[in-house]
Amino acid sequence: MLSNAEIKSLSELKDKKGREAHKKFLIEGKRALLEALSGNANISRIIVSLGSNPSKFADIFLAAEEKGITIEEVPVAKFNKLSSTETSQGIIAIAGVRNLTSDDLIAEIRSKRSATVLLLDRISDPGNLGTILRSAAWFGVDGVVIAGGSVDAYNPKVVRSAMSAICQLNVLQDVALVDEITRLKALGFAVVASTQEAALSYADFAYPKRAAIVFGAEATGISSEVLKLCETQIAIPRAGKMESLNVGVAASIVLAEIMRQKSMGRR
Repeated sequence: MLSNAEIKSLSELKDKKGREAHKKFLIEGKRALLEALSGNANISRIIVSLGSNPSKFADIFLAAEEKGITIEEVPVAKFNKLSSTETSQGIIAIAGVRNLTSDDLIAEIRSKRSATVLLLDRISDPGNLGTILRSAAWFGVDGVVIAGGSVDAYNPKVVRSAMSAICQLNVLQDVALVDEITRLKALGFAVVASTQEAALSYADFAYPKRAAIVFGAEATGISSEVLKLCETQIAIPRAGKMESLNVGVAASIVLAEIMRQKSMGRR
């Protein structure tokens, strides 16, 4: 049984400062946890609320046993101190944060003839970032670079929205995009900005084998210093009357087109 002191320490993982101090984060919910267990998540323990029905977590318990992961049952009151949702499913995992550096990311992609990297400029909404990470994992993106000033990729809302895709991706965050763009260009990456104003349609652009695609926050877009480093700007044509397209949806559309072109041998 976890002590009150341990619960207090683990509850600090709901905040960015706590996650940075302990180098751990929370994965909440059955589906997100199953995805994490099937990936490369460094899970140290799973915590279950005594108020939940343990039979519904049988598949999780089996996977955890195979990996030698400790399972702890705690009273509802203690569990609620860890949960960040109003209607929790009653299960949370504690996982280790992967501290990827710029050098680590470069090492991952240096030898790849074909690679796609996403550059995210100050994405502040957890749901949007979660959607982008989930799509990035689905389409096999080689790296995700998140600028300083963005929402933390290990924020519980992001992790939940992304269905633990953070565990399957090479994610570098809290960095200056200008510096990372310079390094990617040195490796032969073409840097492409997704903007609303561009005349070139995303579907008419032939994506290079090594492409870095930049997306900005809905409210502010891509910063001018980053935009001037982009060689090409693309847009998703608008047919309706909406003023903007959700950045998570936009990223998914562009990634689907890159995958389509790749599958057709166009890249």
